[in-house]
Amino acid sequence: MQRHREAVWRICWRYAKGDRARCENMVQEVWIALWLRFDELKTDVTEWEQRAWVKRITRSVLVDLYRRSEPEPERLTPALINTLPDTSVDYAESIDNLMVALTDDEEKMMRMRLEGYDAQEIADEFNMERNAVYVRINRIITKLRKRYGTGL
Repeated sequence: MQRHREAVWRICWRYAKGDRARCENMVQEVWIALWLRFDELKTDVTEWEQRAWVKRITRSVLVDLYRRSEPEPERLTPALINTLPDTSVDYAESIDNLMVALTDDEEKMMRMRLEGYDAQEIADEFNMERNAVYVRINRIITKLRKRYGTGL
């Protein structure tokens, strides 16, 4: 425990986002998990390999704690669907405003991507390699970010 104490504290501190009490609770949960799995720890390995094992268990425990603390999502019922705002018109207008900066081919490629076509389908449409589609789409996104900002 002494050998890996600092590593466990550092990981827990990051997950606790500076909340000391929460961090202490996390560390306690990690030590319990490590104690319960102590028989899995190999003694014939390097200290670095032992530390990797401790860190893996630590992260696993912290992910489990995070999942348990997540609130249960609200079920999407017909009554709830009726109360949701219709943003599809706003979304479509935003997309149209962005597409003004693109050439016809760039616009067609981006619309296909937004509609759910995969890279191979787009490549077939434009008679190009699939990897070239990834490059072109990245260039289009870069072009839009330069013009409209990094929030894209």
